[in-house]
Amino acid sequence: MDYKADEKVAVDHGDEVHEAHVAVQLAHDVENQKLSPWTPRMFRLYFILACAYLCGCLNGYDGSLLGGINGMEAYQHYFNMSSEGSTTGIVFAMYNIGSIAAVFFTAPVNDFFGRRWGMFTGAVVVIIGTCVQATSTGRGQFLGGRFILGFGVSFCCVSAPCYVSEMAHPNWRGTITGLYNCTWYIGSIIASWVVYGSSYIDGEIAWRLPIWCQMITSGIVALGVLWLPESPRWLIAQDRVEDAVKVLATYHGEGDENHPMVVLQIKEMTNQIAADATDKSWWDYRGLWNTHSARRRLIGVLGMAVFGQVSGNSLSSYYLPVMLKQAGITDEKKVLALNGVNPVLCFFGAILGARLTDVIGRRPLLIYSIIFCSCCFAVITGTSKLSLDQPDNASAANATVAMIFIFGIVFSFGWTPLQSAYIAECLSTDIRAKGTAVGNLASSIASTIIQYSSGPAFQDIGYYFYLVFVFWDLFEAVFIYFFFPETKDRTLEELSEVFEAPNPVKKSLQKRDAQTVMNTLNVTGDAKLAGETQYFQGLMPIKLLPQPRSQTKEVSNRTRSQKLGAMLVVPARQGWVIYQKLDGLADSDRCDGNNPCATCASIGHDCTYGSEANSRSKNDLILESVLRVEKTLHELRSAIPNGVQLANSPQTNRTNSFSGSSPDLNLRRQSHAIQTPTSQDQRENVNNLENAVLDSMHTSTTESILQWPHFDVFPLLRHDGDSIFYLEQARPPLAVASNPMYPYVDAEDIISMLEAFERNINFWYPSMSQVQLGNIRCASQAAEDLRFTAEPDAAEKDRRLRKRKLGDIYFQLALKKLHVAHLQVDSQSTQCLFFTALYFASLVRPLQAWEYLSATATRCMLLLSYPPNTHDEEAEERIRRIFWSCYILESDYMAELSACPPSGIARVESSIPLPSTYHTHPSEIVEEESSLYFLACISMRRLLNRVHQLLYAKDTGAAFDHTRFPRIVAELQRQLDDWREVLPASFSFSIDTEEAATAAGGFLRQRYLTCKGVIYRPYLMWMLSTSYAETRVPSIPDAMQNCKLCLDACLLHALDLRGFPQTVLIDTWICSLSMSGAMLIILAASHVPALKEFIGSRATLVGSHLEKLFRNWRDVSFGGDSPSVDRSMWLIQQADSYIRDCY
Repeated sequence: MDYKADEKVAVDHGDEVHEAHVAVQLAHDVENQKLSPWTPRMFRLYFILACAYLCGCLNGYDGSLLGGINGMEAYQHYFNMSSEGSTTGIVFAMYNIGSIAAVFFTAPVNDFFGRRWGMFTGAVVVIIGTCVQATSTGRGQFLGGRFILGFGVSFCCVSAPCYVSEMAHPNWRGTITGLYNCTWYIGSIIASWVVYGSSYIDGEIAWRLPIWCQMITSGIVALGVLWLPESPRWLIAQDRVEDAVKVLATYHGEGDENHPMVVLQIKEMTNQIAADATDKSWWDYRGLWNTHSARRRLIGVLGMAVFGQVSGNSLSSYYLPVMLKQAGITDEKKVLALNGVNPVLCFFGAILGARLTDVIGRRPLLIYSIIFCSCCFAVITGTSKLSLDQPDNASAANATVAMIFIFGIVFSFGWTPLQSAYIAECLSTDIRAKGTAVGNLASSIASTIIQYSSGPAFQDIGYYFYLVFVFWDLFEAVFIYFFFPETKDRTLEELSEVFEAPNPVKKSLQKRDAQTVMNTLNVTGDAKLAGETQYFQGLMPIKLLPQPRSQTKEVSNRTRSQKLGAMLVVPARQGWVIYQKLDGLADSDRCDGNNPCATCASIGHDCTYGSEANSRSKNDLILESVLRVEKTLHELRSAIPNGVQLANSPQTNRTNSFSGSSPDLNLRRQSHAIQTPTSQDQRENVNNLENAVLDSMHTSTTESILQWPHFDVFPLLRHDGDSIFYLEQARPPLAVASNPMYPYVDAEDIISMLEAFERNINFWYPSMSQVQLGNIRCASQAAEDLRFTAEPDAAEKDRRLRKRKLGDIYFQLALKKLHVAHLQVDSQSTQCLFFTALYFASLVRPLQAWEYLSATATRCMLLLSYPPNTHDEEAEERIRRIFWSCYILESDYMAELSACPPSGIARVESSIPLPSTYHTHPSEIVEEESSLYFLACISMRRLLNRVHQLLYAKDTGAAFDHTRFPRIVAELQRQLDDWREVLPASFSFSIDTEEAATAAGGFLRQRYLTCKGVIYRPYLMWMLSTSYAETRVPSIPDAMQNCKLCLDACLLHALDLRGFPQTVLIDTWICSLSMSGAMLIILAASHVPALKEFIGSRATLVGSHLEKLFRNWRDVSFGGDSPSVDRSMWLIQQADSYIRDCY
C-alpha cells in the first residue's frame, strides 16, 4: 500500500506517537465516501455471499421437509407413526441432537481451517446424512440419518453466518447479514412445495424424493466454497494481512488498497485481533465468560439462540399440520398446500425485516415483534377452541389459519433476519467461531426440548399449549429490553466498546462518536493529555500526514499492518487533540434536509437525506460546521506571520487611512493566560489557531469606530472623552438592604418561577439538570434561593414588576450567602457564581457581571484541569456547559468593553469537549432544541473570535492588507454560510426583515448579521480610506459589491432587532453598544457618494426603530439606568439625526 509524500513531514517520536487524529480522519473519510450497492464489484460480493446463503437454505429445507412429510399418510404408515406424540417428537429432535454433538468440532474447524472449509465440511456431512436418511428401511436408520444431517448442518450454521458478517460491506452489513437467515425460508419454500408435489405420487417415493432433493443445495455449497475468497478477519488472525487487504480492496474498496474503507477495517481488525489471541487456542472457551464484557456478550448470544427457537416459531414449521388439525383442518392436500403457503409469506416478511434492521434498529424489531407474537398466540388459542367446539364454524378455522400466517410473518419480520446476525454482532473476532458454536449448542438444546415436548403437549393438552407461548413471549420482551444492546450503525469492532461499558444497553443507545472510533483503533497518547481530554469530540484541525518518500526504504520490509500503523505520527507533547477532517470545501454542497431537497436537485445528485448510510443528527451537522471552521481558519492562519508588522498595510495617519486601534494601544501591555498545561503547549506553536483570543486592553468596537477620520466632521459625537469602562465604573453601587426578609411565596409562585427559569435561562445556557431542579422543587427554601435567576415572562408587565421586586430581595439574600460559593470549589458552587453573573447582566451591570464571569471561568478551568477523583458524569458535563456559557458571554463582553483583561478561558477552548448529553428539560423536544441552540451559539462565537483575530488582531490582522483580506473574507463567508445551512428547521431564518419563526431563530439571525458585517468590514474600511487618500490606492475586485454586503448586514442587523427574551433579559447592554456601532458605520458610509446609494432610505428607519425598542426595554429593567446604555442611545439619536439630514 503506497502512500505518497505530502508537503508536511511526519516526525517519529517513538513512544510519544499519538494517532488520535488518524482514527477520526479515517472514520470521517469512510463516512463521506459515496458508495453504491450496485457496482460490478458489489455484485461480485453478492455472488460469493449467495453460496454462503445456501447454508441457510439447508437448515430451512429440513424444517418444512419434516413438517410436510409428517402429514403424509405414506410416511406415517411406513414407519408406523402418527403426526403427534413422543415418537414423532424424537424424530424431530434427533436433528438437533446431532447439532449438539457437533458443537465441539465446529469451532476448531472454523478457527484452524477457515470459514470456507467449515462450510465445505458441513456440506459433505449433509450429503452423507441425506444418503443415509433417504435410503432408510427402518426407524433406526432414519434416526441415524437425521443425526448425521444435524451434525453436518451445525458446521454450516457456524461457518456461514461468520463468513457473511465478516465479508459483508460495513455500509450494508445489517441488511446483508439479516438476509442470511431469511434464506431459511427459501429452503423451507422449496421443501414445502416439493413435498406438496410429491404427495400426488403413490408409494414410498412420495416421501423419499423430497429427502433426496436435500442434496442439491449441499452439493452446490461443497463445490462453490472452493472458489470463494477467505474471510479477511480470519486471514488477519492468521497473520495473512496482505491477503486480507487484497480481499477487502476487491470487495469493499473498488479495487483500491488505499480506499479509506479498506484502511479503516484493516486497522480495526488488526488492533482488535491483536488484543486477544484466544482464537488460536481451540480448546479454550474461557474467553466467552472470563470478563464482564464477555459475559454480557454471552447473554446476548444465548438469549438470541434460545429465544429464536422457543418463541413458538418451531410450531409453525415442524408442527403446522398439527396446528391445522387443532383448527379443524384435516384434509391432507389442503394441509400440505397451506404448509407451502406459510413459508412464502414468511419469506417476504423476513426480506422486509432484513432491509429495515439498519433503519429501525435491532431492539425495536425484536421487542415489538415478540409482543405482537404473544398477542397472536392468545388469539389462536381462542379461535382453536371455537373450531374444535364448533366444527361447523368455518370462520373460526379461517381465523386460526390467518393468525398462524400473521404470526409467521411478524416473527419473520422481526426475528428471522437477526437470529444469526445479532449473534455474530455480539461476538468479537477472537471468539466469534466459538461463540457461534455455543449459540448453536443452545439453539439446538432449546430446539430439541421444544420439538420433543410439543408432540406430547399437543396430544395431552391440545390448544391450551399455546398459552405457554403467550406468557413466555412477554417474558422475552422484558428480557430483551434490559439485556440486549443495540448494535445498529456500529462496526463489529466498535461494538467492543459497547459491551465493555458497565451498562452495555445504555451505552449502545448513545450516539456513536469519534471517541468510539479511537477506541477501536487502540489509540493512546500522553497520559496527562488523555486525562484532560477524556471526552474529546474533536476541535483542532489536523491533516493526515502520509509516510514521506525519504522513509519509504526504511519501511519497505515491514508487514502491511506495520505500514498502516506508521501512516501518521505526531508527538503527544504538542497537545494534539482530535479533529474530524472535513475535506471537500471547494465542493461543499450538501443535502439541505428539505423535501424536496433543493441542494441535491440543483447539483443533480441523488438526495441522501434520511438514508441510513449518510443520516446525521442535528447535533452532528452543527458540530460539522464548527469543525469545518477550524480547518479553514487553521489553513488561513498558517500563511499569516506572527508578530510581524504587515508591510502592505496602509499608513494609519488620518490623511489616507484609519486605524481600528486607539492611539494609546501600543502603550498597553498584553495580559497572560493562566498557565495550564494545555495553554502552555499551545503557546509554543506561534502559528496555532486552536484558540482565538481577543487582544486584552483593547478599545471597544464603538470607541474604535469613533476614531475613524470620517467622524472628524462630527465633533459632537466625541464630546465625552470617558471610555465605557469609566462610565460604568463611576456608577453608584448597587443598593443592598442591610437585613432583607424572605417574602411569602405560594406553591404557584414557585412553580411559575421554575418554569420561567427552564423556559429562559436554562434554555439559553443549559447548565442546570432536571435532577437539580427536582431537588429544588422538593425544597421550597432552595427554590426561593434560586429566585433571582428565574426571570419572569416579559409579556406580563404587572406580574413582572411584582416578581422582579421579589427577585431583587432574593438576590440580596443570595449575595449574603455567596461567600459559601467562593469558599467551595465544585460544580455547584461554580454554578452559583455563574448565575450571579447572569443576574448582574440582567441588571445591566457589566463590570459586576464581568467580575463574576471571570471568577466562574477561572473556577471552570481549574476543575477541568484537575477533575475530581469521584467520577460524576453529571457534574463534569455541568462544568463543561458552564465553561462554554462563560466563553460566549466573556467574548461578547470583550468585544465591547475596553480595559478588561481576559480570564484565559478562550486560550484553552480547543481542549474542552463540546456539550454532550445532559437532561435539562422535562420535554425531550425542548431539551434537544436547547442543546442545538447552545451549540449554534458556541460555534458562532468561536467563528466571531477567529474573524476578529484573523482580520483585526494587532500586527497580524489582515484587515489593512488589500492583498490578503479578500481571500480570507471569502473563506470566512463560506464558513458563515455553512453555519447557517446546518441550523435545524426550528432555528431557520431568512436574510430580510421578516420575523423569524421562533425567538431563538431571530436571535441567531442577529448573531449571523453581526458576523457578516464584521467579516466584510475590511472592504468598507478600505473604500472609506480611499476617499481620504492623497495618493492613488490600488483597486480591489468586487470591492463595491462587498461594501454593499457589509452595509446590508448592518442595516438588517438593526432593523431585524426585536424584543428577544435573551436580548431583553441578558444582552441589553451588549446590544446597545452593538447597535450604536452599526449606526456609526451607516453614518460614515452615508457621507461617501459611492456608498450612499447602497444604503437608501432604509437608513432613516433605523434610529426610530432602535429608540422605541430600547425605551421599552428600559421600562423592563429594574437595575437602574446604565450610563453606557444612555450614551449608546444618545449616539444612535445623533447618528440618526445626521443620517436624516443626509437623505
